Amino acid sequence: MNLFDSQTKKFIKDLQVGQQVDAYYKLQALDKRLKKDGTSFLAIELMDKTGKIPAKIWENAEASLKILKPGNVYRLKGYVNEYMNKKEIKVDSIRPASTSDKDFDAGDFQETCNFDAGDMFGRLIDAAKSNLDKPYLLQLVDGFAAAYGDKFKTHYGAQKIHHAYLGGLLEHTYSMMQLAVFIAGHYKLDKELLVIGTLFHDVGKIYEFTITPVPQATMQGGLVGHIVLGNAIFLELKNKIQGFPEELSCKIQHLIISHHGEKEFGSPELPMIPEAYALHVIDLLDSRVKIMEEAIKNSETGGLFTDYIHALSRRLYVEKGEKEGKG
Repeated sequence: MNLFDSQTKKFIKDLQVGQQVDAYYKLQALDKRLKKDGTSFLAIELMDKTGKIPAKIWENAEASLKILKPGNVYRLKGYVNEYMNKKEIKVDSIRPASTSDKDFDAGDFQETCNFDAGDMFGRLIDAAKSNLDKPYLLQLVDGFAAAYGDKFKTHYGAQKIHHAYLGGLLEHTYSMMQLAVFIAGHYKLDKELLVIGTLFHDVGKIYEFTITPVPQATMQGGLVGHIVLGNAIFLELKNKIQGFPEELSCKIQHLIISHHGEKEFGSPELPMIPEAYALHVIDLLDSRVKIMEEAIKNSETGGLFTDYIHALSRRLYVEKGEKEGKG
C-alpha cells in the first residue's frame, strides 16, 4: 500500500491532538538538533493558509534533510500530539509535493491578511497627517506612502517573535500610532515628532528580511539591521524636501536609532529626549502585549500556563474562559 494513497485535506486550524495527518503543508522553517544520544532530529515549522504548527522528524533526519527546503510544499504523514501545552505534528514520512498530485492546491498555501491592508494603511496615513501641521512633514508622509506603501502594508512585523504574519508591520505601526497620539497629548510632548518617529521606526524591516517564499534575513538585514536601514530611508525621503530643518531631522533620526531603548538590544544610542523614550515604551508595550496574546491563543491543549516564553522570560497564566473559548 502506498503510504500517501488516502490523503484527506486537513487544514492546520482544524487539527486536534491524537488525530492522524496525511496532508500537504508548506515548510516555513527548519532546524537540525541533537537528541540526548547524540543522533539528529529535525524541528520544523509548517504552514497553510489557516495558520502554522511546529513539527518534529525524529527518525531518518539526515535523509529528510536532503529533500527539505523552506518555502517548498511537502506531503507528510504523521499524527498530532501535545508538547508544552501546544499541538505539534510527529512526522512519520514526508516527500515533496508534485504537480502530478491531483489533490494538491497551491492556493492552500497562499497567506492572506486577516484584515483589509489597504484600508488600514489609509487609516495610518490619515492618522499621521491629521496630527501634523508642518508642510515638510506632510510632504514626508506623502513621500513615504508613495515610495514604500506597497511593501510596508504587506510586510511581516518580525520574522518570528511578534506580528510575524502578512500585514504585521502595518498592524503594529498603526496600533502604535494611536498610542503615540494619545501619549503625546497626555504628557504634552512634541506630537509631530513622535508621530513621524512612530511611522518610520520599523520601516527598515522591509529590507531587513524577505517574506517570500519564507521569512529570511537579507544580507543588508544581517549586516546592517533595520534601525540603520530605516534611518537611511528617512534621510532619502527627507533630502528630497527643500528646506527641511536639520535640527528636526536630527531629532527624528534619534527617535529611529534609539527606539530599542538599550544598546544591548541594538540601538546605537539610548533615548535622550522624552519623545524618544515614549517611542521606545510604546514599541515595547505593543510588541509584548502581542507576544502575550499569541502565546495564550496558541496554548491550545488546556494547560493552566503557557510554556516558557524566552522573549518575555516567563510563562503566562491562561484564564479558564480563554481556554474554553478555543472550542
